[in-house]
Amino acid sequence: MGIRVCHLAAAVLPVLLTPLLLFAIAEDWLNFGGGEKDLLLIIPYFIGASTFSISAIFLIVKKWALGQWLVRSILVSGTVLIALGLAAYITSSLGIA
Repeated sequence: MGIRVCHLAAAVLPVLLTPLLLFAIAEDWLNFGGGEKDLLLIIPYFIGASTFSISAIFLIVKKWALGQWLVRSILVSGTVLIALGLAAYITSSLGIA
């Protein structure tokens, strides 16, 4: 049981680090060259982190091994981010608001 708790903690860690990342960007400890627009980078990070965490928690509860749930959760969150990026690109190129 203890190892599953460690896995769950590792799965939730990216979401828990979101406020810290937002604070670091707002205080200009992290600078990506966009000024205040750098704060918008939190949106795709949070979507990816939350998708990763949700899929990882689901797979950990199903008792998948560490390597299996880690790779599968990374693939799921990457696919979601790519799909959302393509949807944003297509709707912007078609002029759909």
